[in-house]
Order: sequence, then structure tokens, then C-alpha cells
Amino acid sequence: MARKKKHPEHVNHERWLISYADFITLLFAFFVVMFAVSQVDSKQVGRFTESFTDALEWQIFEAKGGKGFMAEKKPATIVGQSTKQAGKAVLGRNTNMMREQIEEQVRRSMVRVPQLKDLRILEIRGELVLRLPEQLLFESADTRVNDDGQAALSAVADILRDKAVTLRVEGHTDNRPIRNLRFRSNWDLSAGRATSVIEFLVEACHLDPTRLAAVGYGEHQPVASNDTDEGRAQNRRVDLVLVADPDVAEAQPDAGAPTAGPDLDGGTAAREARAADAGAAL
Repeated sequence: MARKKKHPEHVNHERWLISYADFITLLFAFFVVMFAVSQVDSKQVGRFTESFTDALEWQIFEAKGGKGFMAEKKPATIVGQSTKQAGKAVLGRNTNMMREQIEEQVRRSMVRVPQLKDLRILEIRGELVLRLPEQLLFESADTRVNDDGQAALSAVADILRDKAVTLRVEGHTDNRPIRNLRFRSNWDLSAGRATSVIEFLVEACHLDPTRLAAVGYGEHQPVASNDTDEGRAQNRRVDLVLVADPDVAEAQPDAGAPTAGPDLDGGTAAREARAADAGAAL
């Protein structure tokens, strides 16, 4: 019987197509993933981030019977969370409206009251600041509020009397040293000036003292260079910093309601009665 003749095996020269097809498939998958990542909904990512942060928020408390501290996981707030957030949003809107109202009233007063012509209205770290230069309020190296300063402060007090804000009075000086029988340093001078402004607002303008604070910074928070006379004049100032008070805001009427000035509402007795009511509300 004759043996079958072996045919030589056919060499496949197209095997590279398999690797090439695999490479093309992987490349396609890669670009699909990149496209999907680029189309992520930013709102969903924000909600996920907020939920993740709330879930991992920790608060520190002192362990009973021990000297160390322990970490306690903050319980998740589910019931009433939307109501709380809505309340914060409403409070924020009311605060912004009140700030705009105060700024508008101050600008109108700057037109009517000549002593306010040098006042500057600023927003620093989210707080409304009324900046008064030294020459408007005080004589050199003195803490007594002069006549022009009293007129300016009275106009500002009329605006702030019924507003749900606390007032922080900050005294500032330049870097020239002072040392005499009255003031040992610029700390004393700046603190004394801030205190004098507070005393005038309470005693003469009848503002609620529980909403007022005095701070003296000396020369340590300049707003200009102390190398020139102009720069030193800018650094000698008093800042009236207005801070919204949420507790007072809840007890106050609508920010859009009209308010009466001191000469239209019955005089000093009525102002003192309002101040007492405001103190009780706090």
C-alpha cells in the first residue's frame, strides 16, 4: 500500500491580526472609560462628597475617668436635616439683605452728614467694616471723641440701632512709639480710643452695650506703609466691624420694614425702652 504524501504545513502570515485586534479593543475601551469619567455629574459628586464627609466627621471629647481624649463618631443627621439647611439658607439671605440695607443707608448718610465724607465702607473676611480716620474722631495722642467725631458716630448709631448686628470697635495706630503719663504704648492708645467710641455709643447714642466690644491692636495691623506720612495717616484709624447676630435676627422684624430715627420716635425715653427690650431679647 502506498504511503500518503505529506503536504507541507501552510504558514499563516496573518497571526499579527489577532494581537492587533486585541490592542484596538483595549484602546477603544480605554477611550470609552475616559469619556465616561469626563461626563461625571458635578452635582452628584458634590452630594457624594458631602455625604462622605458627614459620615466621617468626628468630634473630640474628654473621656470620663481618664486624662486622654477619645474620638466619637458624630451621629448622622437624617430627620430634619433639610429643614435645618433651609433655615440656614434663609438666615444667610436675610443677613445679606440686612448688610446691603445698612450699606445703602450709610451711603445716604454720607451725603447728608458732612462729617462722614471721609468714611470708607469695606468688606473684610465677609464682615462689613466702616472705617473712620483718626483726624475725624480724635486730636493727636488723645482719646476724647471730638465734636465732628460725635456727629459721625451719632449718624452711624441711628442706622445701627434697630439692626440685628453686633459692633466691634477696633482701634489702630501707626508705628511711632508713644510713652507718657497717660499712655505707656500704642496698645494703650488704640484700646483707649476704641473704649471711648464704645462709651459714646452707649451713653450718648443709647446703643445696647451687650452688642458692643472694644479692641485695641496698636500698630500691629497696618493697612499701608509706615514709611510715609500718608501711610501713617491711613494706619491711624478706627474700624467699626459689623457682625450679623443670628440670635437677634430671629427676634427682629423684617429687614425691609422701615425704621424711625432718634428724632422721630419719642426721644431718649423711647430709645432707652427699645434698648432694654433688645437686651431682654438677647
